[in-house]
Amino acid sequence: MSSHLIVLPAFNEAEALPSTIRALQQLPDEFELLVIDDGSIDDTATVARRLRAESRLPLHVVSLPANCGIGAAVQTGYLFAARKNCYQYVIQFDADGQHGADSLTRLVQTCEDQRLDLCIGSRFLSGAGNEFRSTFLRRIGIRFFAGLISLLTGQRVTDPTSGFRCAGPRAWRAFVEHYPDDYPEPESLFWCARNDLRIGEIPVRMQERSTGVSSIRSLRTAYYMIKVTMAILIDRFRPLERFET
Repeated sequence: MSSHLIVLPAFNEAEALPSTIRALQQLPDEFELLVIDDGSIDDTATVARRLRAESRLPLHVVSLPANCGIGAAVQTGYLFAARKNCYQYVIQFDADGQHGADSLTRLVQTCEDQRLDLCIGSRFLSGAGNEFRSTFLRRIGIRFFAGLISLLTGQRVTDPTSGFRCAGPRAWRAFVEHYPDDYPEPESLFWCARNDLRIGEIPVRMQERSTGVSSIRSLRTAYYMIKVTMAILIDRFRPLERFET
């Protein structure tokens, strides 16, 4: 395995996608891009296929037949990686312009140097230098999940909802088989930590989304908090997975 796959889940991101793909063109040749069109009702799929012809890096496009949610979209990326069977690291990267392409190689390098199974790009570590850290209510939720996961696993985490993450082979191959359907980031992070996979974080700078709206807003915030908390607590009592070291 000599290359790495960047998975970009995209729902109605036709406007933001060109600048996101353009920013990723600075990456070395060992990276490939995969846009997962999650049943968009705008021109996301058309734009992605046009960008494929213009991209310096290999760019793949998969269109889901309906809007399946972020969990299913990202898991589609892991399934794609498993079928190609040529990737070492699989990186989740938002299509909406929030994540910085300049931090991506550092995320992968940290995974490699520290032999991590999952490395998270955190807005809240010292050195991140972020002016944008999401809304007040979202920050409360992030701190709650950070505290809950840290307490239950004994491993300190600061940004469990971050969608900027690099998964090594043990993690992403496990995600092929089981991955949360919705709001997967804190649940999958907890699963990795509970099953003694090596996790870590690095400080990254994030920007406010350039277009579109978050899937977690208004009354869905309460559902999100309750659903993810219950999923984490239930997962705590499931049998542990065994991995080769």
